[in-house]
Formats: sequence, C-alpha cells, structure tokens
Amino acid sequence: MIHTDKKLRIAMAWGGTWGHVFPIRSLLAFLAIAPEYDEHIEKLYRFGAKNSLEQQVAHEMNVDNLKDRLTFVPVHAGKFRRETYRKSQLRNILDFFLLLMGVFQSIYLLLYYRINVVFCKWGFVALPVVLAAALLRKKIVVHESDTHPGLVNKIASRFARTVFTWFEWALSDGQTIGQILSDDIVIDSYPETTSKTMILVVWGSQGSKRLYQNLLHILEFTPDIGQWYEFHIVLWLINNEMSTLFDKLDHVYTYGFVTQKQMGELYNICDIAITRGGTTSLAEQKLYDMRQIIVPIPRTHDQNDNAKWYVRYHNDISLNQRDLDFEFQLTNAIKHFRGFKKVRQQKDKRAIIAQAKRSVWESLLA
Repeated sequence: MIHTDKKLRIAMAWGGTWGHVFPIRSLLAFLAIAPEYDEHIEKLYRFGAKNSLEQQVAHEMNVDNLKDRLTFVPVHAGKFRRETYRKSQLRNILDFFLLLMGVFQSIYLLLYYRINVVFCKWGFVALPVVLAAALLRKKIVVHESDTHPGLVNKIASRFARTVFTWFEWALSDGQTIGQILSDDIVIDSYPETTSKTMILVVWGSQGSKRLYQNLLHILEFTPDIGQWYEFHIVLWLINNEMSTLFDKLDHVYTYGFVTQKQMGELYNICDIAITRGGTTSLAEQKLYDMRQIIVPIPRTHDQNDNAKWYVRYHNDISLNQRDLDFEFQLTNAIKHFRGFKKVRQQKDKRAIIAQAKRSVWESLLA
C-alpha cells in the first residue's frame, strides 16, 4: 500500500553479470504498465561503475515514460578479493581506498540529486552507495536472490528498512517474494508437439568453453542420440566460433547472443535445460516447468548451493565440472531424460512475475 503523495527520487544500485543487471532493467520497465507506482516517482538514478554492463543497459532502456527521468550515475567502488595471492591482497589495499572515495562521492551525489530511497540488489559497486545512504539515514530496500547473500547484501541488510529474498533463510527478517524476472521472457503460445525431448544448453561464457567441447564430443560419439533428442545450444558471443562444429549435426541448433524474448521462446519449446546455477536463469526455466541439469561455476559457493536446493526440491540433477568423469556423468544425465516431455502447468506467468515487482515498488514508495 502506497501512503505518500510526495514524488520520490530513487537510486538503484547494483551491477555484475547479465543475471543481476537484467532484473533491474525489468523492474524499471514494469513502471510502463504500472501507472499506480509510476505517478509517485519524480526521478530515477542508476548508480554503477563507469563503462560497465549496468551503464550499457541503462543507456539502452527505451521506455517512453522513463526517457527523461532515468539518469546513470557513475561511482567509484572497491572490490574485496578473497584470494590469498599477494597480487590480490595488494589490490584489496588499493580498493579499500577506492571504497572510501566512493562513500564520500556517494554522500555528495545522494545530497546533490536529493535521493529519498536507495534500492540495493547486489554487486560491490552498490556498497559505497548503501554506506552513504546509511550515514545520511536514507531509506534502504534490499533484494537478495541467492541461497546465501554476498558481502554487500549482508552489510546492506543491517541498514535496510525492508529486506526481500528468494530463499527464505537467506537473510534474517527477510520477506520471501521470489525472483525479479523480465516480462520479455513470457511467451503465451504453445509450440507444436514433437516426440523428441528438446534440450536447451545455456552455460554462458564464464569458463564454459571446455563444457561445450565436452558436449560436442558426446553428440558426435553417442549413437542414435539424434533419434531421441533435439539440442538448442546458446553459445553467446565468446564461444560462437564453435557453431560451425555443432551445426554439422542434424539434431543441433546453435545461437550466438539471444534477447530475453528469444530466450523465452527457447524456454517455451524445450523440456530440459543444461544450465549454470545462476538464480535468475534457474527461476526462469522453472517458470516454464523445465527439468534441469545444473553445472555450477565451481568457484562460486552460491551457485553450488542454488543447485543443491533445486536438486532437493525439484529432483533436478547437479554435476561438478571438475570431476574427472564429468563427460561420462553428463552423458548419463542426458540419457536419464530419454523420452521425457515436460508437463505444462496452467499458470499466469505475467501475474507471477508481477508479484515480486509490486512488492518491491510498494516498499520503495511506502
């Protein structure tokens, strides 16, 4: 429930990978179809690192009602590295001073732009903004999407008026509202039926080239795999040179960069996802009732814990890419779903997606 008649100035602070940047884009785009919230907003500010993905996405926002009210604001920030290498430790010393610089810079910017509320999602670039907001006693709202919060959200939640989570145990006193997903992924039509099990492979770009090579080897040397399965493989730009190798196989279709709408179309037609363990992707796939073979990025504890949750509650499969017999395990996981077709649940996807966004905006504007 919105109780204020005052038009507010809101700062959004987070950054990182596509899985973290797209949700804030979706949250902002939601205002175009929610005038009951939009009318209470005077200006929106997207705080982030200069020349970053979040800056690119902010500049590419083409929503009519936001064109003159959305401003990207670059801030300094320091990143804490947990590695024990001497080089990392030296970088931490430098980044500590960058963090201090970012806090003082953010204090000035929050006052200069007369910010009323700060929304924090994730990313080291958000920390100086949150600390500055806490010092100025500004209202802070936090959303945590992973099973275990990162350092920034652990700190931010201590000063927050409201804390939202996807996993109920992630942060104390958090309200579980689910993930912030994009309406662009929603496809209302049903695809033509086929007897084959349709598999989407979407590993992303971070350290994934060897995984695609393992999959190529499986597809080339597993007899009759094309009789039972059809593969749709998203290589993204960094691995797109492998498309010529995959395209030699009749039962394989490859894609370079895909938009959110195109990803939704792939979710719609596919039964299985072979995926990383990012919470946004996992939630999107479950929205389309897909079963999952999850290969978490090894160095991230959150992706491993996310995978464990989906294995426990959805009976999905999690694999460790560092296992010596990883390729053998992946082959068996694929064979496990031979003849599988997903059961489509009757659900209003747009309404489900809107619930979390409404909760966030009502908290920001309360």
